[in-house]
Amino acid sequence: MGFEPDRDRFFQYATFIMLALTAVVCACYALLFVNPRVNPIAALRVETPTPDLVVAALPPTWTPTPPNTPTNTPPPTATFTATPPPTSTPPDTATPTFVPTPTIFYVIVTGVPPTRRPTQPPPPPAQPTTPPLPPAQAVEFRLGRPVESAPNCGAWYISGTVYSDAQGSSRVNGLLVRIWASGIEQGTDTTGTHSNRPGYWEWIFGHGTATNGEVAIVNPDGSLRSPRIPFRLTASCNDADAVQQNVIDFVGGQ
Repeated sequence: MGFEPDRDRFFQYATFIMLALTAVVCACYALLFVNPRVNPIAALRVETPTPDLVVAALPPTWTPTPPNTPTNTPPPTATFTATPPPTSTPPDTATPTFVPTPTIFYVIVTGVPPTRRPTQPPPPPAQPTTPPLPPAQAVEFRLGRPVESAPNCGAWYISGTVYSDAQGSSRVNGLLVRIWASGIEQGTDTTGTHSNRPGYWEWIFGHGTATNGEVAIVNPDGSLRSPRIPFRLTASCNDADAVQQNVIDFVGGQ
């Protein structure tokens, strides 16, 4: 129990000594880092001799001398001098000889002067011959009565009925009615196929359509069986000249 304080004091001294030695070593390293020349070990190293390199001087390079080359001088070019042609002497100018002008005598004959005949007018140009007109195409059907046009804000369409004669004796079914609008073929309807109405046909256009068109009865090959009847539709149904429906009837016979 009496040795404990001495042992602790020993360890304290040893610790102080180690710290002091560590500080000295660190100071030495720092000094060597800052000034390497104070390193005592570097003084013991054997210095390596630096070789003395002497470069031998090379002899000058031989430069050949070009031989004397004769200069090819072109011979002088002959200059052509044109010789002027000899000057021709003009011939002698002939002296004109005076020739007297003959005297002209006029004989006056009295009498009645001749009558001047009137100038004939040029003939009229020939009129081109007009070729004869081809015979009118015979048709089987024609417009039965004037086209009935009226406004209708509910639908834009054309319709009609085909009769066998002008008296309306009977209505004809199975005929092809073709419609053109704005110069374009719209389609073909067949009479008697709408609500069991004999001879009746119709064609409905879109709401607000404005167009000019034609309608006619045709054969299956497209040839006409009636004249092309014109019609028109307007876009607005409230104008004074509004037209949204056209009733076009055809009749048979000539």
